[in-house]
Formats: sequence, structure tokens, C-alpha cells
Amino acid sequence: MDDTAAGLRRRLFNAAARMRKQRQEPPAPKGITPAEMYAIMAVSRLEGEGRKVRPGDIAKCGQATPSAVSQTLKSLEEKGLITRQRDKGDSRAVTVHLTKEGRAFSARGRELHEQMIDGVLTYLGSEDAEHFVRIMERLADFPACEAARAQQNGCAQAGCPVASADAGPASAANAGHTGTVASEVAGAAMDAGAAFSAAGVSSQTASVEGGSPCA
Repeated sequence: MDDTAAGLRRRLFNAAARMRKQRQEPPAPKGITPAEMYAIMAVSRLEGEGRKVRPGDIAKCGQATPSAVSQTLKSLEEKGLITRQRDKGDSRAVTVHLTKEGRAFSARGRELHEQMIDGVLTYLGSEDAEHFVRIMERLADFPACEAARAQQNGCAQAGCPVASADAGPASAANAGHTGTVASEVAGAAMDAGAAFSAAGVSSQTASVEGGSPCA
């Protein structure tokens, strides 16, 4: 087994590519599409935080276009899973709310997602699962560490003191690149769950709670 830096990089890229090929749709209870389930989960989380949920918030959570979100919300409204209302504080704005049925779908979707995660961890076994979670936690800190390191290196080369302010454009660009790599690796890792989930699931973007963006 090739354990050199180049060999590890090649193995990592190959594994990530295999995971992408296995990518399937996120879990969704019968009767709604994965995109609709994703929107329901986003609304559920944002409502749980006590926030007014607007279509733009859902679009940002899923990195979706406003038009796509609009079509999804229209379908959900027709199915009686959400309501859309004019914001009392701003008549030009629309807020999105889950109905009782929508909350039931949200609970079922979260249950399916947890089953997928449990399937991945069971497949890995207790020892590898512990290592996997530990590495994911380290990856979550990787962009911030790289930003600090880039700033320190830049200041050291320029002979300036290290400030507590945000890094400059060059450092930010470098940190953004490394952050993208870390997110790509983490996302690909979570996509492996598609192979072991009866429901079939994949993370669509960078995750927040429970592996689903804003879910």
C-alpha cells in the first residue's frame, strides 16, 4: 500500500470518486420528492430557532435558485405540508410555515436520515467509527486553522505583527481553497452512506445538523 504523500492523495481522490458514483437521493417519506423533503427539513430547523422563514433562507441553506425553491414550495403548499403568508411586519415579504402534516413529514425524514447515519457507523464498526468521527471533527476545524496559519505566515514574511482581524485577500483565498478541499472530503465521506442506507441518502451540500444542510 502506497503511504507516501502522493500515494495517500491518490487514494483519497480515488475513494472520493467512488463515493460520488454511489451518490443517491436524500431520504424522503413516500409521497414527496427529495427536494421537497429538503425544504421541509430546512423550514423545521429555522422555525425551531424561532426565526421567520422566508424562501430566500431556504435557497441559501440548499444553495438552490430562488425559482427552484419557489416551485418546491408551491408543490408543498398544494400537498398541505406548508403555508405561505404575508409577513405582518413587511407586506412585501412572504414567510413559510410547516403545517401539522409538514411537521410529521419532518420527523419522519429526520428518522430516515438517522437510520442512514447509524448504518454507516455500524458498517464501519466501533473502532473505525470512532476514528471517522474524530477525523470529521478535525476537518471541521481545518479551514479556521489554515486561515490563522496563512495570516501568520504572511505577516512573518512581511515582518508585521499578527493582528486579530480577518486575514487579507491572499490569506482568505488560500483559506477558502483549503476549506473547499476539507468540505469536499467531508461531503464525499458522508456520501458513502448511500451504499448502506435502505432509504438511499446523500448530502447535497455542506452539512449543518445531522448531515443535512440547515436540516
